[in-house]
Amino acid sequence: MADEVLMVQGIIADSKNEYNVALALDSLDVSYEFQYIVGIAGVRGAQYIDFLVYTVPKPTPLFVHGEYWHTGKKAVEDDLKMAELTAVMHNLWADPVIIWGEDSDTFDDARAKLRELLMI
Repeated sequence: MADEVLMVQGIIADSKNEYNVALALDSLDVSYEFQYIVGIAGVRGAQYIDFLVYTVPKPTPLFVHGEYWHTGKKAVEDDLKMAELTAVMHNLWADPVIIWGEDSDTFDDARAKLRELLMI
């Protein structure tokens, strides 16, 4: 499995967790875009959203965060990016949500947590 390439919508997933989330969203029959970019790629201020999930009545930005990469100093940067995203997309999108690594280590965990986070 170490050499297995995990693809989501033709894009290589950064982690098994992202792949599990995609499988779970597919199983819940929820439409989404993987690695959705807000802004212009490569331009300061642009950011990638792991999944833009087409929930009703508004799309929901969904981030998959691993504990190693998204705690400590990185958590402050993440919080600022989320606040900026919320401000820019106010009234167009729902508030962003995070699914943590421990909640997406397996397909079943990811599916259960997504049902809770997205209220589906």
